Amino acid sequence: MKRLIFTSLFILFAFNLYAQTVPLTLNIEKINSDKGNILVGICATADEFAEKEPCKYFFSIPAKKGTITESVNVDKGRYAVLVYHDENSNNRLDMAMFGKPTERYGFSNNKYGAFGSKPPFDEAAINIDKPVNITIKLRK
Repeated sequence: MKRLIFTSLFILFAFNLYAQTVPLTLNIEKINSDKGNILVGICATADEFAEKEPCKYFFSIPAKKGTITESVNVDKGRYAVLVYHDENSNNRLDMAMFGKPTERYGFSNNKYGAFGSKPPFDEAAINIDKPVNITIKLRK
C-alpha cells in the first residue's frame, strides 16, 4: 500500500513539474489606431514562425491606440513572437507591391530581417523558463 501511494505521488509530482506554465507578458507599442485587432503568434519552432504550421499559441486582442499589455501562460521553452495590427480584420497581414506590409507588425527581440522582413527564428527566439516581460514595437 505504501508503495502504491509513493508511486502515485511521484507520478502526480512528475506531471505537475512537466506541465508547468509561466506567464509571458507582452507590451505591444506603437499601435496607431483603435481599428481592428492585434494578432499574436507565439511560435515554438522555426516552421511555426515561418507560418508553415500554426503557432503553438495564437490569439487576438482588440486594438487600442498606443500600448497594449497582455499576459498569457505558456509552457516553459523557447519561442519567437510575431505580432501584427490587422486594421481591416481580415485575419492576415496585408502586403503592397514587392511584399512590403501595409499594416504594422513586429517580432520578439524587435529583430527584423533584410528590408524589414521576418528575421530567422533563432534571432527572434526568447527562452521562457520563468516569468518574462517583453516589449514589441510595431512598425510599418
